[in-house]
Amino acid sequence: MKYYSKVLIIVACVISATGYADTFKHKESGEVFTGFLTQKTAGGKTLVYNSEEGKMTPVVLNDYDIIYDSKGRKDNVFLLEFTSPEILLSDAVSTKVAAAITETSNRGPQAIIIQIDSPGGRGDYMKTVVDAILQTKNCPVIAYISGETYGGAYSAAAIVALACEKVYINPAAGIGSVSSASGGYLSDESYANHLSLYSSNTLLTYSSYVNAVAQKRDHSELLLRAFIDKRISIIEIIEVDDINVSRQFIGKDDRQPTQTLIRTLSEGMTASQSTTELSPEDVIGKVLNLTAQDAVDLGLATASAESAAEILSNMQMAEFKIMPIPGIETTIKKYTAAKRNISESLARIDFHEKNIESLNEQFTTIDKQLRLGTQTREVVRGEVGYRTRRNRERFPSNYGYYYYNTGDIARTGWNRRRNDNRYPTAEKITTEEPLVSIQLIYTQLTGSLRDLVSEYRKTLNLTKRWPGGLPPELNKSTLQKNMDSASAELDNLYRYRPVYPNQAQPQSQQRSDRYRRR
Repeated sequence: MKYYSKVLIIVACVISATGYADTFKHKESGEVFTGFLTQKTAGGKTLVYNSEEGKMTPVVLNDYDIIYDSKGRKDNVFLLEFTSPEILLSDAVSTKVAAAITETSNRGPQAIIIQIDSPGGRGDYMKTVVDAILQTKNCPVIAYISGETYGGAYSAAAIVALACEKVYINPAAGIGSVSSASGGYLSDESYANHLSLYSSNTLLTYSSYVNAVAQKRDHSELLLRAFIDKRISIIEIIEVDDINVSRQFIGKDDRQPTQTLIRTLSEGMTASQSTTELSPEDVIGKVLNLTAQDAVDLGLATASAESAAEILSNMQMAEFKIMPIPGIETTIKKYTAAKRNISESLARIDFHEKNIESLNEQFTTIDKQLRLGTQTREVVRGEVGYRTRRNRERFPSNYGYYYYNTGDIARTGWNRRRNDNRYPTAEKITTEEPLVSIQLIYTQLTGSLRDLVSEYRKTLNLTKRWPGGLPPELNKSTLQKNMDSASAELDNLYRYRPVYPNQAQPQSQQRSDRYRRR
């Protein structure tokens, strides 16, 4: 089986009495039953599974002395594979993972193991998963850093691992700020994109949150912050006073003369370095990246583990059944399909934008040529007649042109001709015409704008349903702004009257008028 083949470790450990209750003794009546806590409530009481009755029972926890002894728990351990990078890139997937942790804890397993191999991801999705782990107090949640495709747990994924109660790490794996494996198979350009995606500088906004996680799990705040902040420099020192000798982690610039330097863990990168210009040589060796042994020595990991057999032998839990947590792969597949659709939509948007830019240039050029082009007119005048007067009273073909300038020009020209007792009976005009009809360009331009607005709307709908589907440098507000701009341009074209001196109104404009009135 796929899931069973990937299981490298099953962890069981002796856990302190608080939290994972299995034997419940009522403080007043002395009634005893075995079971397990859940995160569910009913009527202000906590739902507890009563194994003797085989059902959930609402209880007031303060009324019971609760002892963890595993007697009321199921004989299984659930495994959650945290080995897909999409988990920390998608709202839907990270939410699914968080819900799976909570729901699985309510089933009473001996433990939940999160097998982690991830290059990192976004801070908001990291928080979603970490919150679920920290809130799961009814079941031990154990991290196993397996170190396969991505070499371990890095950036936001490192914080997910360290939020767990226990952390085990494969001797070949690592934990750190930036995946060291990525530097070996990515070009400089791809490496910069890799950093932007998995180790973004936006993670810095979660520094206070990471501090809280460190305090919760009794880790060094500076070490944990360094996993999301590539600028942090860390040295290990010994502080000696009259009474104690203490080991500390501090910034290298904060070292005092009385402090003895043990080693430098990270130099830190300069704040001025742009992520888009970074190469592996600029990063690896400067940010905090730890080996498995380093993680154990610094107290970040409980122990290293060579294999599942070694862990089972040490923890005496070989009899428990391994159960994969289902449903994550299905959500990942749906997200991957949505991400592909978003990518294709963005490619079509880019095509439409470029096409519209070209059509706009053509339309502007032809419009200017028609409005300002020179013309030669030959006029023959005669006596006033009925047909001449009738022709004169018709609106001139360039009526709109005057009203798009000033009314004074129209009135002056009209009055001047009115005082003249002779009216034109025939005229011959010679003018320069564009090679391409403006009607054709107008139709193509409005059609492309309609397609562009439609594509923007489709992409926005996809990103609302599947947050995280956009590349890091692009967000929904940018798409919305661009769509609004394209819609405004289309509306302006619909309202526009491309009427030129001595030329009929383009049929495309007439059609657009009818389209707008519908």
